[in-house]
Amino acid sequence: MAINTDAPHATDALGERAALQSTDFGDTQKLLDISDKELKRELNHSNSDTHLAKSLEAEQNEQTVVNVATEPGSPSRVSPASSPTPADREPCSFMWVAVISCFCPAVPINLFALYFAHMARSMIQAKDYDGARRLGRLALLLSIVSIVVGLAIILYLLMTET
Repeated sequence: MAINTDAPHATDALGERAALQSTDFGDTQKLLDISDKELKRELNHSNSDTHLAKSLEAEQNEQTVVNVATEPGSPSRVSPASSPTPADREPCSFMWVAVISCFCPAVPINLFALYFAHMARSMIQAKDYDGARRLGRLALLLSIVSIVVGLAIILYLLMTET
């Protein structure tokens, strides 16, 4: 945990620090105002891009109005107004296939499949969908290989007994 030693702290009669007031963060507001002014000046600098800048600002304002209207419960969250694409959906961890593969006698392979399925589920919870897809596919591949190898072992053992 970092302690801000640059900010001035008021002390009361007991020597305890008083809480920072909202006026102590004026520097941040000044920086935001300066960067906003520079952006507007830069947009107005080029005469040929004026129409493009105005249309971009109008489009952003329309998108903000649409987002606020669609999500009244959370005004701080801004999400696209379009429906989610298939790539944005949560990937499958294939845990159920990995658990089924554990019943086959291909012990090291099915344990790796179970491990990667667990890692894929952890990445889904952490919202890392690309990593979850990669590990989920690996878990599925190892599970299928484990089932095929396990069935081959069982068939071999049944053939040698008779």
